[in-house]
Amino acid sequence: MTIARTAAEARAELGVAVVQGSPLIYTSRRAMRVAATRTAQALPARVAELEPAARRIVVDAPALGNGGEHAPSQRRAPVAAVPLERSAPSSRSPAGRRHRRGVARQVTAGAALLLIGSLVVVTSLPAQAVQPPAGLDPRVAQLEPEVQSLAPVSSEATTLFARDAIVVSDPVESALMSPDELAALQATADSEAGGSYFGGDPAFPGVWPALETDYVQTPFPQIADMPISSGFGNRPGGFHGGTDIPLPPGQEIRPIANGVVSAVWQGDNPGGGGYAVFVDHNIDGRFVQSWYPHMLAGSIRVEVGQVVDISTVLGGVGSTGRSSGPHLHLELKNSDYVSFDPVTWLETRELRLETG
Repeated sequence: MTIARTAAEARAELGVAVVQGSPLIYTSRRAMRVAATRTAQALPARVAELEPAARRIVVDAPALGNGGEHAPSQRRAPVAAVPLERSAPSSRSPAGRRHRRGVARQVTAGAALLLIGSLVVVTSLPAQAVQPPAGLDPRVAQLEPEVQSLAPVSSEATTLFARDAIVVSDPVESALMSPDELAALQATADSEAGGSYFGGDPAFPGVWPALETDYVQTPFPQIADMPISSGFGNRPGGFHGGTDIPLPPGQEIRPIANGVVSAVWQGDNPGGGGYAVFVDHNIDGRFVQSWYPHMLAGSIRVEVGQVVDISTVLGGVGSTGRSSGPHLHLELKNSDYVSFDPVTWLETRELRLETG
């Protein structure tokens, strides 16, 4: 097949008649571009008058937000390229299509410039809104004078929070009696004749109510691990009414709680306790009597009717009476004058036996 090289050859070969004024027919893209270029060059053109460019303010970055030392600079908008006015080409011709594409590019570029300009204006607003360091802008202050007014701030320290008083209660310190308290209670005990230690009633009923306490301890509060050689209850040879605590001779013995001495035996305790001391206590309003037999001879430091607290030394560990070695036989009796297990009772009162 032979390819026509010119439009005339194509029309002649196909028998096509060209109507006057009809659009041109091109046999190649190159021929079409050449024809369009010639058409565009032949169009008359004139230079449009330049309009004065609008002034805009650009804020330097160092001055944003604080006023800075740099004053805003003024710049002129760059002069745009001189537009050419041409007669509008036919929308159906190739030149018309190129013209439309060019217009679209210009519109797109203009929109981009408009977007960039809006961003510049928006980002510059915070810098313009910053108040001068001297104070409020009077125009702003007039909007809401009560809200915008500024009051001087005192430089003195202000207490923001007040803590409630925290009282730390030491049970030992609470149980200890001052010399004045001991003297007052002793005066009350001295005013009484004193009754029998036997039977489950206080020997000194006048001072006994004032001795009420809830604090108890072992007879050796200074010893962390209190040894036990024989417990409360049945054992070979009969019933054992107390707990035996073997310790070296002379070890100081203290009362299990505040109280008043109801009996003192100087080696002649009828139950075989040798040197012994009995003390009446008021534990939470209940009568409890404690026994401390087998003391070292000559070690007893208290007398009948003496008011004692948990720090008073009653005497020292010994082996007097019916004893096979130095130890303390701790025995407790209730208001029925019945003995009960000292260790179990101390444990039920949440006593820490290892007090150190």
